[in-house]
Amino acid sequence: MKILLVKLVLIFLISLPVAILCKRWDSSIKPLVLVIFAISVLCVKFLIDVLEKKIFHPKVIVSAEKKEKEILITANTSKPLSSLAINFPVLGKIKNVHDNNSVTDGKTTIRRIVGTNTPVSQNNIELYIEDMKPSAKLEYKIIYEPMPIKIVVAGTDRYKISYTWQYSGGSNTESKWISIETGQKVTAPNVTISGFTFHNKALSPEEIKKSYEEGLKKRNLE
Repeated sequence: MKILLVKLVLIFLISLPVAILCKRWDSSIKPLVLVIFAISVLCVKFLIDVLEKKIFHPKVIVSAEKKEKEILITANTSKPLSSLAINFPVLGKIKNVHDNNSVTDGKTTIRRIVGTNTPVSQNNIELYIEDMKPSAKLEYKIIYEPMPIKIVVAGTDRYKISYTWQYSGGSNTESKWISIETGQKVTAPNVTISGFTFHNKALSPEEIKKSYEEGLKKRNLE
C-alpha cells in the first residue's frame, strides 16, 4: 500500500506539468482529466498485479500428527512447487523415516540435522521435496523413541516450512512456522535450539568433545 501511495504521488507530480503543457498546446485539453486518467491507469495496474499474485500464489498445507512413538507428516500444494522444506524437531531417538510417495509427485531428500540421535537428545528432521506436483498428498512417517523424561525445550512446539515457486519468470520463496498442537501459523520462536543432548551428570571435557564429534558424523540420515 505504501508503494502504491508513492507511485500515486509521483504520477501526480509528473503528469500535472505534462497536462499543463498539453493545455497550452491545445486549450481543449483539461489538465485534471489527464491527471485522473493517469492515476486510474496506475490503480488498475496495481489491482491486476495484486490479483495475479493471489491467483498464482500456491496454497501449501503441511500438517503433523504426533503420537507416542511416531509422527505422521502430510503435505500438499495447489500449485507446482520448485521445492518444499519441512524442518521438524524430534525429542528423542529417530529410528526410521518412511517415505512411500511416488517420485513423480516429488523427489524427497531426508536429512537429520545436528543431534547425537540418542533417546535423551533433540534431533531435527528435514524433508526436502523437489518438483512437488499440485494436488499430490505426500505422507511421511517418523518412527522415534521418545525421551524417557518429559522436558520443555524452547522452539520445539512448532516447525518451519519453506517453499519456492516460479512466477512471472522469477523465483518466489515464503517461509512460516506452524504449531504442532494446533496446526495453525504462529510466530517464529525467539530461541531456536537444535541438536542438544540431555545429561543427568556433569560431563568431562573429553566426553563433551566426543559427543560433539559423534554429532558431526551423524548429521545425515542414511
